[in-house]
Order: sequence, then structure tokens, then C-alpha cells
Amino acid sequence: MVQIQFFSLIRMLLKRDAIEIPWADGDTVQSVLEKTQQQIATPFLHKLLDEDGEPHAGTIILVNRKNILHLQGQQTPVTDNDVLAFFPPGAGG
Repeated sequence: MVQIQFFSLIRMLLKRDAIEIPWADGDTVQSVLEKTQQQIATPFLHKLLDEDGEPHAGTIILVNRKNILHLQGQQTPVTDNDVLAFFPPGAGG
């Protein structure tokens, strides 16, 4: 299983803190994003990704507390028992 944690506006939108999804050999951050959206009826990927499927500026996706920007991006491998955290871009002033 892979644990997905939601933060900020996504947590409020989905009204949940986390979800677990089955892990499969060959999973990447990209495939886990897609699987997670399939498990949840409320659309949320548009909060993280643009129309081309790339992270919005300010989106933070962590795999075991490491930012995917410092790994292999959305092609970062995901293994069984990994924890992913999704943070949408923040706003403020």
C-alpha cells in the first residue's frame, strides 16, 4: 500500500487527511497521482497539475519527505509502504 497525505486546500476540498491505495510494481509519482484521482470522486488534480499534466508553480509533492523536484520529478519511482504528500500552491499576502 501507498499512503497519500493531503494538505492545505486539497485537504479542505476532499474533506479527508489521507488515503491508502494499492501499490503495483513500476508505480511512479505520476501513476500514483492518477490512481489516487480514480479512487476519489471529487476532482483535485487540477489543483496540483496544469493542463499539460505538469505541476503548477508552487505545487509540492513529497515522497517520503523528499521533494520530487530533487528526485526524478513525476517519474520518481514509488515503492510499497511509501508515503506521498500533496501540497497545492499556496496563496497569501
